Amino acid sequence: MTNPAARLSDVRVFGKAGAIELSATLDVEREIEPPVHMQLSVRRCNLAKGEAGCETYEHVSMEDVCSKIASNPILHKYMDIFQPPLSCPLKKGRYVADKAELRLRMLEMFPIENAFWQMEFLFLDKHNQTMQCDYTEVAVTDE
Repeated sequence: MTNPAARLSDVRVFGKAGAIELSATLDVEREIEPPVHMQLSVRRCNLAKGEAGCETYEHVSMEDVCSKIASNPILHKYMDIFQPPLSCPLKKGRYVADKAELRLRMLEMFPIENAFWQMEFLFLDKHNQTMQCDYTEVAVTDE
C-alpha cells in the first residue's frame, strides 16, 4: 500500500491467564479526520490442518469509528493503552503501547482456544479509500 495514513509496527503479543500483553508502535503520518470506517475480517483455522482448515469466522463493518468510541466508554480504555492516548480525530505522531495488559473477559464466551486466527483490519476514509491495512495471525492454545 502506498502512502498509508498510519503504520503499525513492532507488534508483540504475549498470552497471560485471562489477558494478553500487547506492545506496538503506531506511526500516524497525517491527521485522520472522521468519518473513519473499519472493516474486520476474521478467519478461524484448525491448528492441525493449517491453511486448509480455515473458515470465515466473522466479518464486521463499523461506520464512523470515532462516533462509536465517543458513545462507548469501554472503548476508551483500549485507546488509552497507547502513549500518548489515541484520540479522534487521530493526530499525526507516534503512539506506543508498551506491555499493555488487555483483559479478555469479554472474549470468554467465544470459542477462541486451540485455533489459529487470521485477522485483517481495513481503515477507510470518507471517500472509501484505504488509509491503513493491518494483517495479524495469532495462535491460541490451552497450554
